[in-house]
Amino acid sequence: MSSQNEQFDRKKDDHLAEFADQVLDGKNRQTASTSDEELLGLERTILRLRDAHPSDSLSEAETKRMLVRFKSRLRREEQTPKPSFWQRLFDFQSNPQVAMILAVAAVLILAVVSLPLLTPSGGSVTGTASNMSTTFFAVGLIGLLLIVYWFSRRK
Repeated sequence: MSSQNEQFDRKKDDHLAEFADQVLDGKNRQTASTSDEELLGLERTILRLRDAHPSDSLSEAETKRMLVRFKSRLRREEQTPKPSFWQRLFDFQSNPQVAMILAVAAVLILAVVSLPLLTPSGGSVTGTASNMSTTFFAVGLIGLLLIVYWFSRRK
C-alpha cells in the first residue's frame, strides 16, 4: 500500500518539476492540472514566484537610478533626528509594558495613600474586617486597571 502512495507522490513530484521547468523556460503561463487541489496550489505558487521575480537583468541606467535613490534616502534618514531614550521609553503605543508598569505603580501609590482613609478611626479594632475591605479595594483597583488595559491595548 505504501509503495502505491510513493509512486503517486513521485508522479506528482515529477509533474510539478516538469511544470516548473516549462514555466522557467517561458513555455507555460497557466496551471496545467485541475484534478488535484494540492498540485494546483503548488502550480499557482510557481506562477506567482515567476511573476514576482524579474527574469531580465536591469539596465545600467536603472541600476544607477536605484543607487542614487538609495543614497538619497540614506542621507534623509541620517538627517532625521533620532528620538531620545526618554521619548522611546514613554512611547506607550509602541511600548505598552511601560504603560502597564506605570499604571500598576500608580494604583499601588493610590492604595498606600488611601489606606489610612479606609481604616476606621477611633478605638482599636481587632480582627480582619478592616484589612479585608482594604484588600478588596486594592484587588478591585488592580482588576479595574487590568480591564482598562485589556480594552485599550493595540490589537
